[in-house]
Amino acid sequence: MKRIRQISVFVENRPGRLLEVVDLLGKNNINIKALSLADSSDFGIVRLVVKGTDEAIKVLKENGFTISETNIIACMIDDKPGALASILRTLADNQINIEYMYGFASPIEGKAVMVFKFSDLESAEKILEQNNIKTLTQEEIREI
Repeated sequence: MKRIRQISVFVENRPGRLLEVVDLLGKNNINIKALSLADSSDFGIVRLVVKGTDEAIKVLKENGFTISETNIIACMIDDKPGALASILRTLADNQINIEYMYGFASPIEGKAVMVFKFSDLESAEKILEQNNIKTLTQEEIREI
């Protein structure tokens, strides 16, 4: 199973709080591979895929941040119009629900990476594999 560990950090919705999270990781030589920020009126959720998940969790907890860990799936897709729609169509046709997603550019020419949180991770993995959609391992994400 090619599941990726994602860290969610709960932060107050105030100026500079996101900076505190990324600055702390940077000062501890933890590289952020992907980041998403979702907000509400009082709190935000910073979702991170990092190189050094265990160390990031330790550092964030030691500095008083409330965190959780979630398994997600990262897919390598073609960086061209319609590529994401094609994957989403495959997932929709198979009744796979996406709770949230975000993406980042890949250093591989013509490729991008999409990160998905699915309601049913096992079914999503099966459908992606059956449709030859490339999923990435934790090690592959670290090397990007």
